[in-house]
Amino acid sequence: MPFKIVFSGFLLLSLSFLPVFGQEESVSRSVDSLLISNGDKPPVDTVPSMPRTSLEASIQRTQEASFKIGRVNQILRKELDTTDIALLIPQADRFTQTVESRLDNPESKINLRYINALLNWRESIGEKINNEDKNISNRIQQLALVKQKLDSIRQDDIIRGQLRDTTLLPEYQQSLRTLRTNLELADSTLNAQRLSVARFQSRVANLNIRIKEIDERLHSEKRILERALFSKETNYIWEPREFPNTERLIDIFRDSLRFNIIILGGYINNHLGLTAFLIILALLMYRWASTNLKKIRSEKEFATIIMARIRYLPRHPFLSSLLFILAIAPLLFTNPPVSFFIFILILTVSISGILLRLRIGKRGMKVWLLLYGLFVISAASNLYWEIAFQERWHLLFFNVAGILLGLKLIRLQKMEKESIPEYVHILAKIYISFCSVSILANIFGRFSLAKMIGITATLSLLHAISLIIFIIIIKEFIYLQIEVSRKNENEFTSVIDFYDIQKRINSLFSYLAIAIWAYYFFESLTILETLLEGIGEFLSKPRNILNATFTFAQIAVFILVVYISTFLANTVAYFANIKDQQNVNFRNKRLGSSILLIRLAVLTVGFLIAIAASGIPVDKIAIVLGALSVGIGFGLQTIVNNLVSGVILAFERPIQIGDVIQVGSIEGTVREIGIRASKIKNWDGAEVIIPNGDLLAQQLTNWTLSDKQRRVELIIGVSYNADMDLVTELIQKELDQEEILKNPQPRVYLQTFADNSVNFRVLFWVNDIDIWVILRDQVMRSIWKAFKENKVEIPFPQRDLHVKSFPGLIKESISKALDIEESANEGEKRNPDKT
Repeated sequence: MPFKIVFSGFLLLSLSFLPVFGQEESVSRSVDSLLISNGDKPPVDTVPSMPRTSLEASIQRTQEASFKIGRVNQILRKELDTTDIALLIPQADRFTQTVESRLDNPESKINLRYINALLNWRESIGEKINNEDKNISNRIQQLALVKQKLDSIRQDDIIRGQLRDTTLLPEYQQSLRTLRTNLELADSTLNAQRLSVARFQSRVANLNIRIKEIDERLHSEKRILERALFSKETNYIWEPREFPNTERLIDIFRDSLRFNIIILGGYINNHLGLTAFLIILALLMYRWASTNLKKIRSEKEFATIIMARIRYLPRHPFLSSLLFILAIAPLLFTNPPVSFFIFILILTVSISGILLRLRIGKRGMKVWLLLYGLFVISAASNLYWEIAFQERWHLLFFNVAGILLGLKLIRLQKMEKESIPEYVHILAKIYISFCSVSILANIFGRFSLAKMIGITATLSLLHAISLIIFIIIIKEFIYLQIEVSRKNENEFTSVIDFYDIQKRINSLFSYLAIAIWAYYFFESLTILETLLEGIGEFLSKPRNILNATFTFAQIAVFILVVYISTFLANTVAYFANIKDQQNVNFRNKRLGSSILLIRLAVLTVGFLIAIAASGIPVDKIAIVLGALSVGIGFGLQTIVNNLVSGVILAFERPIQIGDVIQVGSIEGTVREIGIRASKIKNWDGAEVIIPNGDLLAQQLTNWTLSDKQRRVELIIGVSYNADMDLVTELIQKELDQEEILKNPQPRVYLQTFADNSVNFRVLFWVNDIDIWVILRDQVMRSIWKAFKENKVEIPFPQRDLHVKSFPGLIKESISKALDIEESANEGEKRNPDKT
């Protein structure tokens, strides 16, 4: 029966003892005297041994106790989930037994890579066990709280009390019995769960002890192998063989393959969520690329030109998307084992080989296939768990073959017909160097070192080539999206903009590719963990300059965030400029100077995030800003003036990107409005840098502020003998062209009577300032043609020419010329009338 109904029944039943209002106190006193404690005999005239409590309070306390037991039962019903623990304990037992048997076997010589794999596996299992241990500890704490609650209920007097007369209030008596029964059931359930949790806690604790012991042994073996890495392991290559016979190489391969498959399957099973997410992401990228390719082919008039600029996406969109995901996948997984690295690397290099067929010729493909064969053998050999000295001669042969292939790759790079990816010749030289070092180490008995260097060289070379393709695919994705975003079917990115886009995004993603390659490279050399620990200690060590304390990690995080924010600000501004170029005829649709505000916002947010992420105290920033203000007062006024002027230009928008302006003697098109200065491209093609302060301080003429219309003025002179009405009519007729605006109407005025001509002033308007020079040329040519057809003379000024000598034209000396002049003068004197 629900508690509220029981309580209401108790209340009504208690009220039934109140026959009249005046008898409340006596009846209440008689009811209270009915309660006694368990174990007390009800004497006739004695007071009960338990504290006197009203019946209503007893009922309320009974109800509260029932509520507490109900909450306790809810906690007890949520038992400890032992499914994962039941699966984990056998797995951990097998792991510990396998590792102990390997470490205790004196005949097996475990290599460094196998120990690293075991350490990764131990770390994974140890993390699971720690999580389960935390769950068990949390459950133990919950059960301890439950026990406290049950003990408090059991110690309550209401549990030990009963009515003197058991015939009275039978519902209350029944509720007390039910309460005691539920209390006992909860107590027994609690004890059972405590025993079960204690058993699991004991087993987990034992596993933790064994795993910690194994961890210490593995680290000890690792330190021994690392110290012995540069020491002589076996005989020199010209000496008789000294190492004992081990298992056959095929048996070692099978055993290692089985072991790595178990590790790989367990790791992927533990990261199913992330694996499924990456697969879905690859499918979404494939869908995105396919949709964009379809739009370009069906909607763009210049689809052929666009498709010719990209190489991999049009033919293999799915493989390109998958390669992108595979390249970044290891960075998203935590503590991946070597088998996972090799699995991802084989898929990445295999896909890269398929894509390279679209780029390199037959000779280049043959070299790639030979390198791929070495890569597969190296990848398989990299998974061996035991040192197999039988590989010594194989390794020597593969290193020599690698040097020859590296030289072949360099020669192919120099040939114009072979389109080998950029920087491959540098990678080939590094590969040859590593193979040479591996050969020397092998000759002088350092087999483990030789194998590690040789395998790393082959894996890293093909991985680096794959990452070059990875960068190209990223650029193709971005370029494809830019072209799709252009709404006009006749628009596409110019060649200059195309290469500019490639250059801008190449640096950032090149850094990303280098980081991925270095991650693989150092992991293959088994020094990644040591390197990261060393870098972490170096960066996190506190440094002191005067009274300031800092770490290099703070500085590195600050610089990294600022660099990313700067890159984003510049990239957003660049693509916004490209978007403005598409709307060059629509000033209201252009962002223009608002791009400056976007850049400032991104930089400001990036700076604040850099401060927060680096953990630099705010008071230190205040000191820097104070020093900066002092610098502004002494010598940075001009820079601050330009910065503030740039913000004013962004808000007032007197000029926009693409406007035709004139500042002083400089006239041209606005190319960029920067934070400190702006760029203007003049009509000669030069880019003039003008500080923003000068744009506000000087008189600025904006030819395109409200529209792009411009008035064109022509001064045309005709002969005084011409018919002025005819001239006006001819000019008016030639101004009736489609590009010349009808409103304002073209005008022809007789301007002045000059010395040699009658000058007419011709005024007309063009709709676009970009074509006014061309249109002026057309009008002047048509007027000239009309004048010529109608015999209207355009006069030219008359000049008097005084010739003093003709050197080179007549073969006479200067003296003879002077004699002639003198004789002429004498003749003029004798006959003045004739002259």
